Amino acid sequence: MKTFDPDLVGQWFSGLLDPNGSAHHSAWLDTGEEEREVLASGGRAITAALQWSELPAPLPPPSQPAAAVLQIYLTGLATGVAGARQTMQRSGDLDEVAVADRLCLVAGLIAGGAAVAVDPQDRLAVDGRPTAADLARAAGTAAAELVVDGADLHSIAGAAAAAALVTGPPDGANRDPGYRARALIGLVLVGLQRSTAPAGDPIRPPSCGARPGVNGGAELLAEVTFTMFMPQEDSDRLERVVRGLSEEVVVWSEGDRRYFHVHTMAAGEVIAESYAVGTVFSLVIGRLG
Repeated sequence: MKTFDPDLVGQWFSGLLDPNGSAHHSAWLDTGEEEREVLASGGRAITAALQWSELPAPLPPPSQPAAAVLQIYLTGLATGVAGARQTMQRSGDLDEVAVADRLCLVAGLIAGGAAVAVDPQDRLAVDGRPTAADLARAAGTAAAELVVDGADLHSIAGAAAAAALVTGPPDGANRDPGYRARALIGLVLVGLQRSTAPAGDPIRPPSCGARPGVNGGAELLAEVTFTMFMPQEDSDRLERVVRGLSEEVVVWSEGDRRYFHVHTMAAGEVIAESYAVGTVFSLVIGRLG
């Protein structure tokens, strides 16, 4: 059974940073240079916390708001792990309690969520839906509920990732800082889940050679049409979200029936956001041009 130790942290962050050399790569969100620097720094800080080393000085605040949220989260996570280990060491529990490593991880997840919640960057709201801080806090709570029952590391990591992705995986959410911040928190926790998974039989990749979560096909301008039944307020909110992902959006209304007609390069995101709001009917996707 895997434990939360420096080797596992190495697998976790190599999966986030190395698209070609890691079997744990989480490829459903491409990260930019500044985000990758924050991830690398966060991995070093968490490793230092587990090795009784002094936490490295954080990087200067990133210029991109979502990367700044990620930095705050990972710094809080590392600080929480370090604090929990020091407390358990003083009480003699670190080497005696069977779930000590998992308790330290959960303390870090809770501290990371708390750190984001008290930072002004938590203003990156997304149309009234959960912010990155909301999801990070939910991940810590979900993990804590399992660790008290002695759950294994993979179950704890899986619960945290599921809580962070409760509104759906924000694939490629790079057009709005609030969506991007949520996506980055989800990316980190999905990477943790994958790194804690027990080794299984290797799966033959598809003929295109893609890894899990990777679509290597060419981008296309899609025409997406669907119908939903919802109040005007909910329809307006979904329309604003879809407009941020699309080139053109038209919505016709007949009572509570809404007909959406969308031209977009991000059909998957449009569909995911729509299903997150309610039931979608008569969904048709075609290629434009």
